[in-house]
Amino acid sequence: MRNFLFIVFFLCIFSIPSVLNANGEKGVLPLPDQDSPIKTFIDSITHADIQSQEFSHRLAYFMDTVIVQHPDTVFKTSCLLIDSCSGNKSKQRWMLDFLFNRAMESPIPWMENVWVKLAERYYLNQPSGDEDPGWLERLRYTVKLKKNCLLGEKAVLFPALTLQGDTLNLNDLRGRYMVICFYDPDCTHCKKAVPSLHKFYKQHTPEELTVVAFNISDDINLWGSFIQEHKLQDWTNVWDPDRMVSEYDSFYDMPLSPSFYILDPDRRIIGKDMEIDEVITFLSDRLQNI
Repeated sequence: MRNFLFIVFFLCIFSIPSVLNANGEKGVLPLPDQDSPIKTFIDSITHADIQSQEFSHRLAYFMDTVIVQHPDTVFKTSCLLIDSCSGNKSKQRWMLDFLFNRAMESPIPWMENVWVKLAERYYLNQPSGDEDPGWLERLRYTVKLKKNCLLGEKAVLFPALTLQGDTLNLNDLRGRYMVICFYDPDCTHCKKAVPSLHKFYKQHTPEELTVVAFNISDDINLWGSFIQEHKLQDWTNVWDPDRMVSEYDSFYDMPLSPSFYILDPDRRIIGKDMEIDEVITFLSDRLQNI
């Protein structure tokens, strides 16, 4: 058995696949090439031992070490492994739960892409029927919040309102990189983080960086005073107190205040879930190469 596993590993190392495309949609996924490491691993699975601790270790090692570490590749490989167990409902569910939970518990930011797409493809679109209804409803809500703001995805650029009541469309803003900062002017952390971001913003040209400071409170006087106090008039200040113009909370997950989203020149999300110091370091590394 040990010799066989070594041969599987050897074959995997010397035939790493290219990155695969994943869209999370329900459908039949094609089998990999006969000589691919994924196909080799699937063929090595003996379903009798799939729920054993030994197999768990083998599977974890394969997912973490052998396949290309990219969200599309990890997602599609997970789907192929789950679908390879389709002849046995309990074993397929074990495989799904194992891969979903590992992705959800991973400290790697882009693994969020994997578990969100697994949740949508299997738990939500192909439920087994024995899921807890309350859990499924919470999962559905979470996936809806996160699916439009995953790393690597095109950001939704919406219209919003200025302090003066005019409509401004984020699509019209220039700047090689864009930061969308959702904040509450009454938030203690925001009172430190937003001025820090503004100080960094002033060190760069509008062609290099644009910042959208989005007020999520419904108090226009508090917001206006915050802008005046910290002299924030020179960047883009917007809000949508009734959530009717932008519907921003349908497109962006904001677990904390402030919440930052960093967009690249193609307006794809390249940074999120960061503290202000991490945002500044992340942007500094990219802006110095312009």
